Amino acid sequence: MTKLKIGIAAMSVFIAGCAAVSSVTAPFRDADTRWADYKSWTKVGDGDTGDPTNFLGNLHKGPNGFRSVFVNDVGAEVLQGDGPYVYPVGTVVVKEQFDNEADYEADRKAGHTVSLKVSDDAANPSDNWIWADSFKGTAKASQFCSGCHTIAAGDDFVFTNQKLIDKHSQ
Repeated sequence: MTKLKIGIAAMSVFIAGCAAVSSVTAPFRDADTRWADYKSWTKVGDGDTGDPTNFLGNLHKGPNGFRSVFVNDVGAEVLQGDGPYVYPVGTVVVKEQFDNEADYEADRKAGHTVSLKVSDDAANPSDNWIWADSFKGTAKASQFCSGCHTIAAGDDFVFTNQKLIDKHSQ
């Protein structure tokens, strides 16, 4: 009878362990391969980007946060140019966000948001982008993100570009 109880207990631990693994896998998965190496991309902006649009509120660490923007090779030329800012499908933009200058300088405690251009549908331009709300997040349509980014519709729903940064760094 004791061996049976031990066997049942061991099986219960095994089953619970399997359930725990499947429930914790998602938050600890690797970053999406489309942006896993973003640190090697073109960097636009250098930390203290402030809030030149006055649209941030508390988003992206707010007006006092420190941010850097990285863009993959697909969209780098557009982001660094003088406009018009119409990004090709496949563009990925990663924004690193830090609470303060000390965290930015030490490259610690960064939050991330990711924008991906997935379509060139002229009839539904706000659906051309999907977003992930963290480095290991899943990119998907977001009414929250697209609602705010609609303000930047004239620049293909991307607020940060070289022209904006140059204008506000003078």
